[in-house]
Amino acid sequence: WVGDGDLGKVIGKHGRTIRAIRTLLSAAATKENKRAVLEILE
Repeated sequence: WVGDGDLGKVIGKHGRTIRAIRTLLSAAATKENKRAVLEILE
């Protein structure tokens, strides 16, 4: 869960930060032959 004040920081400018986090998660999951989905809950 992300606090209301931190949601913008997690997403980042134009979604760059969240895209980077998803890329890292996807790379780690692929290495383990798994699939991962990241959802941000308010």
